[in-house]
Amino acid sequence: MTTVFGIRHHGPGSTKSLLRALHKLEPDCLLIEGVKDAEALLEHVANVGMQPPVALLTYNPKDFSQAIYSPFAEFSPEWQAIKYGLKRGIEVQFMDLPQEMTFGIQRAAATAEPALFEAETEPIPQTADDRKLQKDPLGYMAELAGYTDSERWWEVIFEETDNQEEIFPSIVQLMRVLREELNRTDPLQEQRREAFMRETIRKAIKAGYENIAVICGAWHSPVLEDFEKYKSSADKKLLKGIKKIKTKSTWVPWSYNRLSTQSGYGAGVVSPAWYKLLFTNRKEVGIRWMTKVARLFREKDMDASSAHVIEAVRLAETLASIRELPIAGISEMYEAATSIFCEGYESQMELIQNKLVIGDVLGKVPSEIPVIPLQQDFDKCVKSARLTKERNSTDEIIKELDLRTDSNLRGSHLLHRLDLLGIKWGKAKKVSKLSKGQFKEIWKLVWKPDFALDIISAGMWGNSVYEAAVNFAKKKSKEIENLPELTQLVEVALKADLKEAIPQLVQQLQNLSALTKDVDKLMMALRPLIYAIRYGSTRKLDVSSLEQVINQIIPRICVLLPNACVGINEDFTNDLFEKILDTNHSISLMDDEKYLESWNHTLDQITRLPNVSTLLKGGCLRMLFDKNIVTVTDAANEMYLMLSVGNDTASAAQWLEGFLHGSGLLLIHNPDLWNILDKWIDEMSLLTLQNLLPLLRRTFSEFSAPEKEKMMELAKRGQVNFSKKENKEEGFERKRGEGVLPTVKLLLGL
Repeated sequence: MTTVFGIRHHGPGSTKSLLRALHKLEPDCLLIEGVKDAEALLEHVANVGMQPPVALLTYNPKDFSQAIYSPFAEFSPEWQAIKYGLKRGIEVQFMDLPQEMTFGIQRAAATAEPALFEAETEPIPQTADDRKLQKDPLGYMAELAGYTDSERWWEVIFEETDNQEEIFPSIVQLMRVLREELNRTDPLQEQRREAFMRETIRKAIKAGYENIAVICGAWHSPVLEDFEKYKSSADKKLLKGIKKIKTKSTWVPWSYNRLSTQSGYGAGVVSPAWYKLLFTNRKEVGIRWMTKVARLFREKDMDASSAHVIEAVRLAETLASIRELPIAGISEMYEAATSIFCEGYESQMELIQNKLVIGDVLGKVPSEIPVIPLQQDFDKCVKSARLTKERNSTDEIIKELDLRTDSNLRGSHLLHRLDLLGIKWGKAKKVSKLSKGQFKEIWKLVWKPDFALDIISAGMWGNSVYEAAVNFAKKKSKEIENLPELTQLVEVALKADLKEAIPQLVQQLQNLSALTKDVDKLMMALRPLIYAIRYGSTRKLDVSSLEQVINQIIPRICVLLPNACVGINEDFTNDLFEKILDTNHSISLMDDEKYLESWNHTLDQITRLPNVSTLLKGGCLRMLFDKNIVTVTDAANEMYLMLSVGNDTASAAQWLEGFLHGSGLLLIHNPDLWNILDKWIDEMSLLTLQNLLPLLRRTFSEFSAPEKEKMMELAKRGQVNFSKKENKEEGFERKRGEGVLPTVKLLLGL
């Protein structure tokens, strides 16, 4: 005897009804809809260390773009059926079309073998009802029952209602009628799947099993129950000629978040957390859900009392009664919580929605299950770096790593290596260009179950994370022809501590930098190299080989940059100015007299060349002024010339933007400069001022609030002449300074 149970994948009500039916039927064989390739892994479901949600990953080891996840939750009918069968020693088999055949069909489609993948043309519907039925059969049934959503209709009738095992014949009959009314030819892939499942049933009968339970998606149930009406020869013909592609399978942890958006069966779950409550404690589901709402709100320091819980449950039950529902569903619960806890403001519910509706649950797979060597090494690295907690969480976690600590340094190496391999577990926050040190890293960590396939894919590069990252970096470096891109790779390799890859990368960096004539690219490449040398000791890096590359790049920048500044458009000028600022900061960090002298000479050249944008001239003069190479008098003379009557006001404003870039303190503390600017503005016509206002606003908007306030005071006074008294009040008082010197020395470690 063969009994077919049509279920909804991940349906808690289907699961409850199925378990009742299996206990009553006591089958000797279970055939479950699942890819046949993964059948050998079914025995692991009985392992006590296996904690759902988990997923079966089946993939093509030669082409990782061909992969499928088949997830299971605790409330999934298939999961409970497998556990039922294994516990009682019953034969349990998967019966769906093997992925080795599906991948073969996909490959055939890609290579244009139409006989394997073309489907017959479907009949064109004639009426509006026909069109609705063809597009969404269950949606059509839901509409007849007064629902606008087929998912909600199915939940109310089959998942939230406490049905007995007698519901399954009704489901089969419903699907049979719908399929007959549709009267359409299914896509060829669906025909093959159903043909393979019928063949599996025939094999089970031939093997001598007398009481077979078939568990499948409800839509397939009629054609499997009526398997005798289909000729075996016809089913075999559908499956003939398909080239198989060898596959591999493994169990991987899954999460409620991924379960809510994707399923290997094409059935997502809107609220896994709600389904879990329905499955484990249906009678108290309302009070338990609302209690969780209250707890989450309290964690957010929001008002949530027991009275809120009771009132919200009552409101949800009232809504269910008005809507003629057996129990309040997730919609009624959500609406009630929004009204009672949030006073109608749904934005407050959004604060807890992910944990409340979806759930922050991540499954576990025991270590005894065979995995590739790279996965084993990855697990060891995570433990060594003390990132196990972050690995076992589905939340977004901000992790600060102090690189002076060995475990944190190992964590940094691991995250950089994974990033290089395309496993984006962590995203490093960018460090400010003005940062004085790099002994800390801040990472945003979000673990996703899909990384399991990425780790398997990266296994082609090596059996350990370090080995894989080294091999990948070496291969990638050979493909790069752009100097900044290669420099970025070198920077990542250094941060990942890929000692065996560095010599090859540096050699290619030397070769490419020697051939690069574009000063723009040379400047982009310089900063990460200098930072690597500057802060290499913090990361315990060997960066001696980089000094030779820097010795090669800096002189070339100094020679090529002045000419590169001549006759360029405004867009390129702004970009070049940012790169000059960046390069100035980087070379200053080197604290090498030879480099500084060459670079300062280059800046001086730019200020004197004709046909150079005044933005660049003003900016370079400011850099020299900050280094005390240009005096206040020299700066005032240059400013006076640039802001003189007769000069183009737009060019003068651009010069001012460059000269004042970063800080306006020099105007506040140097009255000569302030008076020149004040006089220039005072003598300007109203129309000219209106035209320049956007550019001037852009310049002064970068200043701090205290700077702006002080400038406002000076502007009210007009021309400024600081008195000796003012200088004394605003200057340095030695006695007060000596009082804090011991504390300053202590802070600086002197």
